[in-house]
Amino acid sequence: MAPRTRATASLAMPRSPTFSTKAPSASPIAELLLARYGAYLDESDGPVLDQLAWFLLSTRTTVENCEAAYASLRSRFTTWAEVAEAQPEYLGECLKPAGLYRTRAANLKAALAAIAGRFGSASLEGLRSLSDEDCEAFLLSLPGVGLKVARCVISFGLGRRAFAVDAHIWRITRRLGWHAIAGGAPTRAGSDAIAMVALEADDPLSLHVNLIRLGREFCPAGETRCALCPLTGVCPSARS
Repeated sequence: MAPRTRATASLAMPRSPTFSTKAPSASPIAELLLARYGAYLDESDGPVLDQLAWFLLSTRTTVENCEAAYASLRSRFTTWAEVAEAQPEYLGECLKPAGLYRTRAANLKAALAAIAGRFGSASLEGLRSLSDEDCEAFLLSLPGVGLKVARCVISFGLGRRAFAVDAHIWRITRRLGWHAIAGGAPTRAGSDAIAMVALEADDPLSLHVNLIRLGREFCPAGETRCALCPLTGVCPSARS
């Protein structure tokens, strides 16, 4: 099992009706964030299944806990086939740092079984020959995989122009005026609306990662740091 090293839509897609005409477009936002954080390294030449496993472990936990659980998994198993054959109790012990370890272990084993049933082995390299739509549909059929995880796998693992929306991006893009949907959790319609805007950027993968970095540093759910934020000059919420 190789170590993890730590983004299709047409650019001509119309604006979503939730989009504000006063909101900044994706390109200037992406450029400002690139100046602040730099570009994210494309890692799509690695095993796609590594990405799926990491993102499955990343839900409802911190990055640090996810990394600890993933490192534990890598240290105890050589291949994903071994993970698929592992006893649920032992696999759960490996995943304890991420929390919800019994559920994560069950989902991972069930996902690996479904992957082997579709592609003949514990590998997702077969996704590379499928369309974006078919990739997303298959990933969403796997236990524990929601829209965010599926689109992360397509963008990070396959290097395609998909855009995943997490809670940070959902909050920030609402403040930017890219959508006006209430609630703290991304909806399917809202995620699609945000993707329509975000995919206008030259490098949507870096935009995804850099928006999350911005959310942690300047634009959290609580008190914001608008005066210091690199988007102050273009963000409607900061100007108001």
